[in-house]
Amino acid sequence: MAIFSRKTWHGWLGAGLLALAVAGSLAGVGWIRVWFYQLAWWGYICIVDVYIQIKQGNSLLVDRRRVFLTLCLVSAAFWFGWEMVNLRLENWFYLGVPRQIWQRWPGAFIAYATVLPGIFLTYELLGLMGLSWGRGARPIPKTRAWYPWFLGVGLLMAVLPMGYPRLFFPLVWGSFVFLLEPLNHYTGAKSLMRSWERGDLSPFVRLLLAGLVCGAFWESWNWLAEARWTYNIAYLGEPKIFAMPLAGYLGFPPFAVECYVFYASVSLLWGGRGWERDDYQRTVRPPAPLWLRRLLGLGAVAYGLWMCRMIDLHLIKGWLP
Repeated sequence: MAIFSRKTWHGWLGAGLLALAVAGSLAGVGWIRVWFYQLAWWGYICIVDVYIQIKQGNSLLVDRRRVFLTLCLVSAAFWFGWEMVNLRLENWFYLGVPRQIWQRWPGAFIAYATVLPGIFLTYELLGLMGLSWGRGARPIPKTRAWYPWFLGVGLLMAVLPMGYPRLFFPLVWGSFVFLLEPLNHYTGAKSLMRSWERGDLSPFVRLLLAGLVCGAFWESWNWLAEARWTYNIAYLGEPKIFAMPLAGYLGFPPFAVECYVFYASVSLLWGGRGWERDDYQRTVRPPAPLWLRRLLGLGAVAYGLWMCRMIDLHLIKGWLP
């Protein structure tokens, strides 16, 4: 496939965005430093997508565009959910964001829409690079006996940080994995436990590594940005790499697993169709009614707007909205 074609032109756009972001930030260009995170992540997403298109002739932005747009909306809603959790945890705050609401709020949506695409494209990239660690693992028995154990652990991981945030805040980053994986396994949606039943742990391993790679990008690009976040972590504050305490990087691998499991559960609304090449047209059950899906989409946007206001009130430092 040609490097520059109808299906790969956005790779050049991505390279331009990423180069502009890095060069402009290092040169101290004000507006680029404010929008650095969005420029860098969308540049990265375009570049990786083109590599995938060249390698396998089927990529998220080109051939699975409808899935990609849905993924962006789910991604923004997903991260706004973590912002709500952070209202209780108070683990991070924002600095240097635009004062104008017409820039600040759309900027939040544009930034948060990159979370799931960034992780999933990195996961897909690692697979195309031949990373298959975990394939050929010993299969586990096909059983549902683990369901109540997963649900119990997930419930504890969700509740304890809300009750005692300074002590148990790290647990929250794995709660969805345990709460939602039984649902995915039961319904036939994409399931990591079902992969393990087949003796294949490679999806799980690739997700862990994708989370670590994306975490390194998140933190290094945050360091170059004017509009950025800063951490307030009780007992793991030092040492730091960029703004993130070193121990905090351990949260990125399970977070990627959580993203995968969460999206698999949400995909049940449209019949279980996933985002990957092998299942973006596959359904495992009838989809929810169209009116319900549209209503939930509008609800997700409305929720995001409300959370933008909550972030303004509680999680931005340095100015009063």
